[in-house]
Amino acid sequence: MNRRGFLALGLAPLLAAAPAARPDPLPPVSLNARRGFFPNLPLVTHEGKPVRFYDDLIRGRTVLFNFFVLGCTEGRCPVGTANLRRAQELLGERMGRDIFFYSITLQPKADTPARLKDYAEAFEIGPGWMFLTGDPRDVDRLRRSQGYVDPDPARDRDPANHSGMARYGSDRLERWASISVRSPPQSIATAILTL
Repeated sequence: MNRRGFLALGLAPLLAAAPAARPDPLPPVSLNARRGFFPNLPLVTHEGKPVRFYDDLIRGRTVLFNFFVLGCTEGRCPVGTANLRRAQELLGERMGRDIFFYSITLQPKADTPARLKDYAEAFEIGPGWMFLTGDPRDVDRLRRSQGYVDPDPARDRDPANHSGMARYGSDRLERWASISVRSPPQSIATAILTL
């Protein structure tokens, strides 16, 4: 019904009383999140701040996230972190503004926010990159939701058996892919920029 129809029926007061439409402060929940690909689990940043995985870190953003082991003995994680650090430099001012990195420990019982903060400081991590920990069950559920699972239960329980892969994409565009953190930093930055 149009405005004249409302006036003819004497319903003009309803028009004045209707609340103005407000834009949603958060982007809509993506299809991937509704399907459980991004469970909205609680985590804690390397600065001790509580966050929700989907609502606070992924929703509406362009991100790269990986799972890592702070005391990695195979050398994959330090090399991967160094490569991501160089990719962070290549992305420049976009980091922390419209591109974000998240590294999630696979040993949340041992890797406290303070230990993660020391690790981030050792690599001189700049803005837009958080190191995260949480309840071991939540971290495990998050890892599994991303498909980082070994079919052998004994190997799956071993945090040393990790892939060195990162998931990157745009929640807003619903485009997602994976890349090795051992890829050249230029390749990592280019992959993110060409979403």
